[in-house]
Parts: sequence; C-alpha cells; structure tokens
Amino acid sequence: MFPRLIKSTLILFAVFAVVWVATIAWWQSINRMPTTTDIVTHLALMPAGMVAAYLVIKRALDGIRSNVAAASQTPATAAPGEAGNATEAAQAEPNDPTRTWRAALLATAVRTPAGNAPDALAEAAKAGNRPGLVAMDGLPAPVFAAQVESLDIETLRTEFATRTPDLVWDDEALRALALAAEVTDELAMQATVYAPAGHDMAVPDSTAPLVATLLLPRGWQETRQAAAGDWLRERLSQYWPVARITLEATAARGDGDALLLLDRATQAVNRPVDGQPELRMLVAADSLIGANAVEALEQEDQLFSARCPHGRTPGEAAAGVLLGAHQPAARATETDADGDTDADAQSAPILIARTAMSRLDAPTADRGQPQLEALAQAVNQAIETIAGKAEAAPQDAADTAPQSEEAPPAVATIVTDTGAHPVRTVEIAQVVSTRFPTLDPVADLLALGLPCGYAGAAGALLPVVVAHQLALDGGRPVLALSAGDAHQRGAVAILPA
Repeated sequence: MFPRLIKSTLILFAVFAVVWVATIAWWQSINRMPTTTDIVTHLALMPAGMVAAYLVIKRALDGIRSNVAAASQTPATAAPGEAGNATEAAQAEPNDPTRTWRAALLATAVRTPAGNAPDALAEAAKAGNRPGLVAMDGLPAPVFAAQVESLDIETLRTEFATRTPDLVWDDEALRALALAAEVTDELAMQATVYAPAGHDMAVPDSTAPLVATLLLPRGWQETRQAAAGDWLRERLSQYWPVARITLEATAARGDGDALLLLDRATQAVNRPVDGQPELRMLVAADSLIGANAVEALEQEDQLFSARCPHGRTPGEAAAGVLLGAHQPAARATETDADGDTDADAQSAPILIARTAMSRLDAPTADRGQPQLEALAQAVNQAIETIAGKAEAAPQDAADTAPQSEEAPPAVATIVTDTGAHPVRTVEIAQVVSTRFPTLDPVADLLALGLPCGYAGAAGALLPVVVAHQLALDGGRPVLALSAGDAHQRGAVAILPA
C-alpha cells in the first residue's frame, strides 16, 4: 500500500518533469516567449490530461483482464483426462438416475484460524467474528488477515530444502502443506476405524483400497504438486498399506473445485472397481498468509480494506472428508431384519448427496445486483436429493420429486463459504430467504468466510465439514453452499441416514 503510493507519486512527478523539460526545450529552440495561456496549457493541463488518460485506460484494461481471467477459470480439477467432464457430471440433468446416489460421510477434519473443530468454526461464524490486523514479513504495514496461530513451518522448510533442493517453497506454500498434513493425519486415523475386519498393515490384501485426492493452491507447478503428493503419501503409509494407497495431487483452477472433486468421490464409491468397496479421502488446503499472496491480491484490486470493501481478507485453511459406500436403509429393510438396518445407521449415521453445480451467465461482479438464477438452481437440485433420501432405487425418484416441491424438506441450517463481499452476501441472503422463509437469517445462516477469510482452494469444502457436524448434532438435513467461485455456484446436502 505505502510502496504503491510512493510508486504512483514518482510516476506522477516523472510525467510532469518530462513534459516540462520537453516543452521548455521546444520553446527555447524556437525562441518563443511563453504566454500565460502557454504555461497553463503546456505545463499544467497537458501532463494532467496525460495522467488522467492513463488512469482511464488502465482501469478499462484491468476490467477486461479480470473478466477474461474469471472466464478462463475452468472449474474442473479432475484427474488428467477427466477435466472436461467433471463439471458436466455435477451439472447433470435432474432425470439422471445417478443423482440419487449418496455416500457415507464417515469422517471430516478441519484446520482454520477460527479453530480446529467444526463446532468451534460454527460458533465463530454465529458470533460474527472478523479477522484483525496481522503483520507479515515483507509487508510495510499490517493487513486484515485470518491466520492459524502457532503453525510451525521452519521444520518443514528445512525438510523440503533437502527433499527438493531445486524447488522454491515460500511461506504460503509451506503453510498450506502443514495444514494439509494435519488434516490428512486425522482422516487417516479415522480411516483405520472403518477398515474391514482382519485389517493388517503387513498384509495389503487384508484391507480396502484408499483413494486420496489432494487439492492444492492455485498456480502450483506440476513438480511442486508431485513433491507434495509424495510427501503426503509417505504420511498416509503410516496408517494404511502403501500398496493399497492411490494418491492424486492437483492444483485448483477455481474456487469451487473442491465440490467438483467431492462429487467425483461420491460417484466413485458407488462404482466399486471389481465389486470391491473403497474409501475415498479428499483434502483441500490453501494459505494466503504471506507477502506474495497479499501483494497479488492488492495488484488485482482484491485486497480487503476501507478503500476496497469488496476485496478478500487473506486467510488459510485445510479441510478434508472421508467417504465410503452406503446401502440405503430401505433396501436393507427389504433384505434383512431391523437390527441390520440399525447397524448400518450406526456405522454411517450421516450421508452426503451428490453436488449440484450451476454456472453463472457472467463472472460475479464486485458491485451492483447479484445473479440469483445459478445459486437458486443449485439449491433446488440439492433439495431434490434430500427429498429422495429414503428411496431405495433411482426409478422411485421421479415419484417423489413432485412431493419435494409441495413439502420442502426441513433443512435445519445453511452453511456458506461467503465472507464480506457485498454482492455475494446479498445473493446468498435473497436465495435463502426465498427458498427457506422459516429459517432465521442470523442464527440459521452461517457464513464461514467471515471468521476464516478467503481460504482459496479449501474454502468450498469448509461448509461441508461444518454441515457434517451440525447434521450429527441436530439429526436434520443441513445444506452447504459455495458462492466463492467467480463463475459457478454449488450446493450439497448432508443428511442423516
């Protein structure tokens, strides 16, 4: 900010100096005695006009660049070869029978500035906590930021300097990795609880496959992605036979990518390979706590401040989910006694439906009226999945769809990834108040972006983790919404079995 002011002042002086020197030299070359009009026109109005023209052109070009950048954020981060169909799958037709698929949401984990437990994060959102000023190395003044306290990255810096001497790891990258490691370890320990009977680390065939996906910050090169993936695979091998681990590390290309990968995992557990069920782990981590990330936001006019109320507050977080296969309770009732159904419910008390995604007609603006159609469409699709939760077969979904419109499911809470952005805030509020008029917009609408700041690739997965805890506590469906991406909206239902 201060360096930017100095730079602008120096440029202004340079423009005036060049114009004055050139004008005076020209007057001397033609032996002209300047009049008052000449002095005002050439020494004042001309440089001022040049500066004004430069500012107008620069603002226009910045607007064009931001629109092009938003349009180019392809919201798909599937595995190589699948990037083209991940979004299409999440935006499938309502009559698609796979839309009724669900997965067992076995466990979740989170690391945020507001706490390392979902209930702490929910309480921070209810209280409306806001990040304070944080001083960062390399910045001349503190900035509003949401930082995870006591995060040790120096040990990690030394380790990666040895592992990857050819790669440069800045503070943001190391913080993201440290957060991802904590979430991965917690989920891996939970995974051992759901390992099949006879699970033995020394006997790989005794356990189910564990397929893990690591969503990393946007802009990471493939070499850095691979290094992070290898490191986390080693950590997973402490809990799971390495021969049964498949890990994919990929960099985000949009802020909604975590939900697309979540939808891919939900489908995968319903399509077991060779009839063998598998566990799916998804971990998303990002950090903007560092001089490089803050300066990048400032250059894009996206750093939150009094001058830029629509900007983002730098934050950091990691979130993860563990999914497994689920047999609908209705189907279990048909095939066995009530005891088996109760056992199913106890082993997987919470289900997650497929993600509903919808694209905006244009990138989200920083000012003006919001576009409501995309978010409303995603919410309606998510509500339909809740309405069909007791159905045992896809063909019955068509019979229950009209009922969902007449008697909307009793959604207990809405959890979103939005923060203080004025347009997104109004968008969420209008859609929720229209679709859920009985919900309290203060107590029943949790905006996690307020206490956590902008969490990049991890932001869209935070509402899912909190919704899981709320559904466990309340025994009612909870809706997780994502409006952080510039070009798409997402909704996913988390509901009791």
